[in-house]
Amino acid sequence: MHSTIYQISTEPIAENDYLNIDRIVAGENASISYVCENSEDGRKFDIRFLLEHILPKGMFTSTDENALTYNGGFAIWRKSHFDNIKAISAELTPANVMKWNGPIGQLKKAIINPLGVDALFVTEFYGGTGTAERSADLMDIIARLKKGDRLYIGAILGYHN
Repeated sequence: MHSTIYQISTEPIAENDYLNIDRIVAGENASISYVCENSEDGRKFDIRFLLEHILPKGMFTSTDENALTYNGGFAIWRKSHFDNIKAISAELTPANVMKWNGPIGQLKKAIINPLGVDALFVTEFYGGTGTAERSADLMDIIARLKKGDRLYIGAILGYHN
């Protein structure tokens, strides 16, 4: 499977701090076979895709080519996510609690990847290295944003697992 890794921060990311293909590590809940560079046109496409298809609808608008402005809406999204987790949990029974292809597997996916996407996100990076994870850490960051706050986009890389 091929998808995208987004380096995202609540602080501006200088271009010389963009992660590169040699500085990405797969997180505990991610699998990466290899990472590849992105073209400038690919970067623009991937930012638009992030805004229009990955992040919850209407929660962000594009500020410039490297930033998104938070419009609000997290509380509504969180309630929907909570309802989804409750619905999955209601399907658990003693008979299916050990079956990873049943509700317990779906529950794990909903917890570690609440956006349900193949994209990975690097939200913490130190010393030129970053750990790519599913969307839970990103949504935790968004939970703390106030209307008008920005998310800054650094490197955007392709990956395959």
